Amino acid sequence: MVEPLTTPEKVKSIAKHLSSLSDEQVLLLIDDATLEVSELPVKELYKEKLARYLTAHYGSLNVRQAQSETVGPIKRTFTSSSIDTSKGLDSTAFGQEYQRLVKLYSPKKVNLMVL
Repeated sequence: MVEPLTTPEKVKSIAKHLSSLSDEQVLLLIDDATLEVSELPVKELYKEKLARYLTAHYGSLNVRQAQSETVGPIKRTFTSSSIDTSKGLDSTAFGQEYQRLVKLYSPKKVNLMVL
């Protein structure tokens, strides 16, 4: 088994809506993200951050988030019970940031044509 790349505290610090999940639930998501991130061709320095954003993405897929709030008389409107997962990583801001970071941190490909 691969050592987790991040912690529930770090994930919950960037995704406040995940505080409704237990640390055990977040750890399971971290395990999934760690497996994926550990195989990426990026420097070890960046892997914790990538795992944090990918975990936040995974956790956001099934957590209802407040869409609008009113203070008095208290009113809260929620998004649907889950996010449209057909968009993949684009379905959450965390998934979009994960994609951006992977592209940024991945080795640049050089296309050379030898004549």
